[in-house]
Amino acid sequence: MPQAERAAGGALEAKSGGFAADSLERRIQGLCHGWSLEVTPKTAIHLAKAEPPPAAGSQVYITHLPGQPFEDVIATAAWLRARGYDPVPHLVARSVPDRATLIDWLDHLTQEAGVDAVLLIAGSMATHLGPYPDTLTLLEDVCLAEHGIRRLAVAGHPEGHPHADDEALDQALATKLAHAERDGLEIWLVTQFLFDAQPLLGWRQRLVAQGLEIPIRVGLPGPASLATLWKYAMSCGIGASVAALQKQGSRMLQLARPKPPSRQVLGLARHATSNLALHFYPFGGIDKTLAWSQALEAGRFRLDARQHEIIVDD
Repeated sequence: MPQAERAAGGALEAKSGGFAADSLERRIQGLCHGWSLEVTPKTAIHLAKAEPPPAAGSQVYITHLPGQPFEDVIATAAWLRARGYDPVPHLVARSVPDRATLIDWLDHLTQEAGVDAVLLIAGSMATHLGPYPDTLTLLEDVCLAEHGIRRLAVAGHPEGHPHADDEALDQALATKLAHAERDGLEIWLVTQFLFDAQPLLGWRQRLVAQGLEIPIRVGLPGPASLATLWKYAMSCGIGASVAALQKQGSRMLQLARPKPPSRQVLGLARHATSNLALHFYPFGGIDKTLAWSQALEAGRFRLDARQHEIIVDD
């Protein structure tokens, strides 16, 4: 399999699950093949009782929160690798205190935890601790490939960014792609979580029109109550997706009921291509997110009569 397809989740290689080859169910199952998951060093323990990952290993992204020792990230990556997962630690540019520490972190990740991929992000801190205010500054200063990194994920912003316009974001992405090509790195995008598929699809079309074709992992919230999703949406300020969530806000009786991202998955599946895959933020809990995503990947689901809801089989 080409590396780019592996990074995006290999969406075209799903099992048939008894569905017709071109059915919407088949597209959903294909889109969910090779999904990835976000954990913190504290929540990763929930994977101890999970079903074993597939032979290729499921990508698990490890957050590095402000003030958290990076040693916790390294230890979590090693723990996940030992259980057959493909750990992808966050590397937060603004949290790096100095160049020597960055190189030390990379060496420990690659040599002790067997890591060869990172998600490079700027971080949400108002000020940077060291010499790297953004990801491009870090990439220009340190060649990740020289320290054992072979694969690079970077952030995608389908609904824009509060501190940069679309033109600046596109130029930054083109520069990151150039750095990746220069250093021989496989590269893909991971987006913030979405409540509506349309911003992602329009953004992807715009990138393709500019010749920026790159695998995308589409961020989705795991099954969670509307109250929980609203809290995270407001804290992140994710534009059009907040408007989509507002349309559901009047359904007060469902505020406490975990709701999976069926609407987003259906919207994406109707336009799925080989370079789209799913990345889950398990706000409603890792166990619920795993159960739902694994059911879709295995084909243990059906659609309602209007094809508006995904119903997971018990």
